[in-house]
Amino acid sequence: MMYFSRIICFAFFILFYSCMDKFVIPENIQNSEPETFGAGDTTYLLIQPTWDRSQGLVKPVEISIAQDGRIFVADESQFCILVFDQSGNQPEGFEDLRNLLDNNGIVIAPIDVDIDKKMNVFFIDGSQRIFVWNQYWNEVGISKVITSATFIHSQTGVDTTASAGSDFWLSLLNDSNWGIVDGEMTTDQALIDSLMQPHLFYDGTDEMNVYLDIYYQSDSSRFTALTAPSEQQNMIFVTDNYGGNNNQHRIVQIDFLRSLLLELSGGDFVWAYTGRYGSTVKGYGTGAGTVNNPSSIDVDYQGNLYYTQEGNYFPVHMISPNLGGDFAVYTSGFQPEADDIMDPAWFLNAVDIAVDNNRNSYIVDQQNSDITVFNFNGSFFKKAGYINETEKVMSNPVAVTVDNKGVLYICDSEDGAIYRYKLSNSLDEDLNPEE
Repeated sequence: MMYFSRIICFAFFILFYSCMDKFVIPENIQNSEPETFGAGDTTYLLIQPTWDRSQGLVKPVEISIAQDGRIFVADESQFCILVFDQSGNQPEGFEDLRNLLDNNGIVIAPIDVDIDKKMNVFFIDGSQRIFVWNQYWNEVGISKVITSATFIHSQTGVDTTASAGSDFWLSLLNDSNWGIVDGEMTTDQALIDSLMQPHLFYDGTDEMNVYLDIYYQSDSSRFTALTAPSEQQNMIFVTDNYGGNNNQHRIVQIDFLRSLLLELSGGDFVWAYTGRYGSTVKGYGTGAGTVNNPSSIDVDYQGNLYYTQEGNYFPVHMISPNLGGDFAVYTSGFQPEADDIMDPAWFLNAVDIAVDNNRNSYIVDQQNSDITVFNFNGSFFKKAGYINETEKVMSNPVAVTVDNKGVLYICDSEDGAIYRYKLSNSLDEDLNPEE
């Protein structure tokens, strides 16, 4: 039997190696037979070594993977976002994400982090604020920032001038009928440094956001999670878990507004953005596709939103966008009593969700200390997090993400660790069983 187990592990290693792309093979993989996992349901193998406090982790609460394969971990107790490569090492160039401070010099305890295609690293602290740091700008450097400009109207030929930072400036920058014909640039280092460092992207207390968000109380919002779509640009989504008079449990779309034109050190010009309230995607309710105490959110390549919540009835939802006029109307994508994922019996405390490129869902159950995997139509697939039928690996898992190789990365806030799992059979069709 031991010889057979070694053959299985060796075959898995060869398959893993053959499928990798910029993925560093770990030194060893936990040698457990697939049939001993979770009463035959779990075929995820724990990858060793575990990333733990020896890597500087204390209380990891959220995790995300950038397009370049780097892993961003929000460590709430250390007021920082730690960055790892695929080997578990911490690369240079991310020191600004340590000792996070807001504009008033008050420490930021990040509770969620995500990265978009523009290499914007977004994070939240449980308030109505969203912060941003751009990896690309820091790698290349900023040489100049626009301070004022002359604009010309494409149809009438009328021109006007505006100074950076004013409401008039923002309206001109974000109106397709107006274009910049001349601009003043500055090399002021203090301004450049403020853009290079983590800074405020969205503030619910801003007068403009309060004005646009007329049915709720933007200045009282309590963001619990965020996601940056991989395919859709110039928007992010957040969950609002503030009750208040309006029962402010909802999903909010935050739009990007051009705010500044930057000249990078290499000579390229790029836009800096500020966030503005876009719309309330979904509000409070108890039925399928409504929001009740949301705790996490993710989005797939089709724009479907997936979220977990702590309120009554359904712990996990998926809502699909249906374009109607100038905006999208979201309707429930999973059906109660038809799709396994909508059965509350699967979960004790679903706290986080991640979706892969095949639209498979990975759900962290904090109380069960495991991960439950469902395929694209909400049918149960497998579980992860077990050594054998009764023994679990993790103490307090709170967050999960998955890379394009199907490797799971799970934050355990109690253990101060990142656990990684790989399917024992990594063929894509395993995650898409025949109907």
